[in-house]
Amino acid sequence: MDGQNYVVFHNDSDDSYMNSSANFRGAEIAANVINCYFESPVSSSVGPSAYDKIVLAVGTAGNEETALQALGGAMAGSKNPVTIIADDKNSVYCDDTITGVTSITLATGGSHVRVKKVLADTTLVTGDSGSIVLVNPTATTAITLPTLATSLAGWNCKIMITEDIAGTVGGMGQIVNVDFGSGNVVIGQIGSSSNVAGDFSVANDDFVNFTAAASPGDYIDVFTDGTNWYVSGMCTDAAASDVLFHTAAAA
Repeated sequence: MDGQNYVVFHNDSDDSYMNSSANFRGAEIAANVINCYFESPVSSSVGPSAYDKIVLAVGTAGNEETALQALGGAMAGSKNPVTIIADDKNSVYCDDTITGVTSITLATGGSHVRVKKVLADTTLVTGDSGSIVLVNPTATTAITLPTLATSLAGWNCKIMITEDIAGTVGGMGQIVNVDFGSGNVVIGQIGSSSNVAGDFSVANDDFVNFTAAASPGDYIDVFTDGTNWYVSGMCTDAAASDVLFHTAAAA
């Protein structure tokens, strides 16, 4: 053995993480969670700020400090060279206040981004931040964004149509509704290749709808500051209203 202590997190089948406690770079608490950071194995290729992030669930509000201390004890664990911090498969945790692994997010090597292909109704989650979401629906499809919260500040994605939802390519004839959550402020502008002015502007609506006139390559970029949603994008023909801010989902 090399004398190091190794820590293990099991979220689900094919979603586990192990690292040396020597690479542990600290943790912070928020409501019902502990955010743990480890130096990434790909740090040499993407820089010293590349950290893997493990989010642990704390079952009862007010126990975050106790759970954080228990985590510190487990990290120092000299009794066993491999310490199970959290195992959702077998319900094994280093302390009773820790109730699960919420997510495992690895630092990305090089300049790769995650690509998520969507064919039907999909709810995006915290771990989808930074993704390019390619939409090729077989029916009218809703893409629901994560629940807006201050802890979500910095979350972002690009949503792009990859087939002609008017039906001329693939014969789908479907509509895609991007749901920002009821009552949330959506601010942004969407331009067009036809340079038609005034069709798209600042809006306070709950949906951005890719209508039946949308075309392959129409897209929106989305991010949040934790309080509002912000949108920018491009569509083929603004006169045809490819992409619309709207108070309701299009049918």
